[in-house]
Amino acid sequence: MPAPSPTPGSRRSRDPLAWTLGALCLLDFLLLAPRLLVRDLNLDYPFMDGDSWDWIANGLRLAGARVRSSGRPLLLPAVIALLDRWSALPWLPVLLQVLFLGTVLAFYGVAARLAPRRAAFAAALALLLGHALRGMALQIMADVPASCLLFLFARSFLLAGIEESPRRYLASGAWGAASALAQPVALLSLLPAGVTVFAHRRSHLRSPWLAAGAGMFVAVPALAWAAQRLLAAAGDPVLLHARLLRPHADAVFFYLWSAAAFFGLPGILLLATGTGIAARRAWRDGSRLFVVSLIAVLLAFFVFLYDFNAERFLVYVAWPAGLLIAEALGRLRRSVPFAAAATLLVAGAALPPVYAHASFQAGASGSPRLDPAAISLRTFHVADLARFSIPGRVWAARETPPADRLSPQAVAADASALFVAADPSDGGGRYRTITRLGNALRKRVKFVPGSWLVAWLPRLGVTPVGTIGPDYAVFRARLPGRSGSWLLVTSAGSPLRPKLEGLAGSVPAPFDAGLRAGLARALEVQRLIAGSDGYVALLPSTDPLRLYFPFLLATTELYVIEPQDEQETLAALASAPVLGEDRARGTVVRRIVYLGRRAAVITETATPPR
Repeated sequence: MPAPSPTPGSRRSRDPLAWTLGALCLLDFLLLAPRLLVRDLNLDYPFMDGDSWDWIANGLRLAGARVRSSGRPLLLPAVIALLDRWSALPWLPVLLQVLFLGTVLAFYGVAARLAPRRAAFAAALALLLGHALRGMALQIMADVPASCLLFLFARSFLLAGIEESPRRYLASGAWGAASALAQPVALLSLLPAGVTVFAHRRSHLRSPWLAAGAGMFVAVPALAWAAQRLLAAAGDPVLLHARLLRPHADAVFFYLWSAAAFFGLPGILLLATGTGIAARRAWRDGSRLFVVSLIAVLLAFFVFLYDFNAERFLVYVAWPAGLLIAEALGRLRRSVPFAAAATLLVAGAALPPVYAHASFQAGASGSPRLDPAAISLRTFHVADLARFSIPGRVWAARETPPADRLSPQAVAADASALFVAADPSDGGGRYRTITRLGNALRKRVKFVPGSWLVAWLPRLGVTPVGTIGPDYAVFRARLPGRSGSWLLVTSAGSPLRPKLEGLAGSVPAPFDAGLRAGLARALEVQRLIAGSDGYVALLPSTDPLRLYFPFLLATTELYVIEPQDEQETLAALASAPVLGEDRARGTVVRRIVYLGRRAAVITETATPPR
């Protein structure tokens, strides 16, 4: 990698490629950003990943809403909370695009210091137009923002060595801390940074700027996470990441396949070439050592240690990988070979990966496992590729404002909500419905099969409340013998909706002795399992407890077990560690640990097998 120019600022100001890239980023922003503004981010935004609604829920919880928090890293929820307080939440996708495009420009700035400008420009253009990276940048997720912040850390760290400017370590520490607040994986970058300093920058070890930057990188996330726990804002995580840490080698093919889709085949070849070039000279060049070791550490973690596979994890290596791609392109001195390689790089990254398809199966941890035997090739007309492209997808997404919206203030007095599902996929599935609907109502939502409650619906007092967009119908329910109200929600097309509409205007049934006993048992069971967002498995029952318990339970992790699944469920839970067992007026409450979290199994027929 060439030595830095003695006057880098003046050279960059006269760099036509820098101005061209800036103009392309501005054009990209002007074309796409207006299409990303929707009326309601939670209900209308078209580029949502499976976890996007949960990230929004964590932010709304920080803003004071009564939704479930799953303990997500703090930075993105904090931004969501601020925007929600300012009534500007729909602007979040636009802010994320500003960060992404700013990182593209920052990438070119440092890449042009380490490789020829035209090579740096081609690599930056591949990142800007890359179908996979650009598509993920549209999602409401923390990985792309965290990767951008991590690269800004790497940029400042590289420049501290290139310019012999230890003051850069302070900015590097600030960017690193921000990235770690977005996703803790950023802390892994301390290892390659430390190796680089000890191997090539020992004179910097005495610098207070290095100590301040490193301290900031570690201390700020640690203090923020401690405060989050202390304030009880972290919640009870849906996924315990520590349980996914185990050495394994069964993800190699998954990530090879994903890398080919992410970078394109030309990008993979250039990346391999650049890695070989940089690795051979790493111990003589601190910049090369840092970039190669950063990629190696991140890939080793995701491929061989973290037992959950996802293509989106490649975003963390995308930016430093771009530096190695520029390294390989920079070795092509002749114009024709360079132009051909650069064109193939950009086209391969920008081309939607629609020709080769693979099937995936769920592994033991719930992550996808690629099935090599199911790979197939498909052909598409070239004209169809436009609709697969990122601009095509953004411009094809049309917001259709629903005729009616339900203000959270209209249901603020209701305790919680039950989504009464016609089947497990109703409403988009359990996880999506609990988070998306909970965000819309600003309260906790429990997913309950219609078969569990349908016989008890005539005992309730039911009043229609309204609809949430075209998706949900909302009713207010009152229980016999219990003050307050709850919400019952069905999907708009559910066969359960007419049943609830038929009960409109009804009042709660008389509070007879049977209902009185059922309520007492439900309250006793609730007391025994209070204080946790852990799993609760409720097994078949004919008692009025069946009516009351889903309403009274605090956790959203209620799993109502159908009769045909009872034995299988009990067998699966039989080996779980037992914390205790109680009986509440004939109801057996076994408190266990399942998947690392507190859980309870509630049954009336017999004690769950040990």
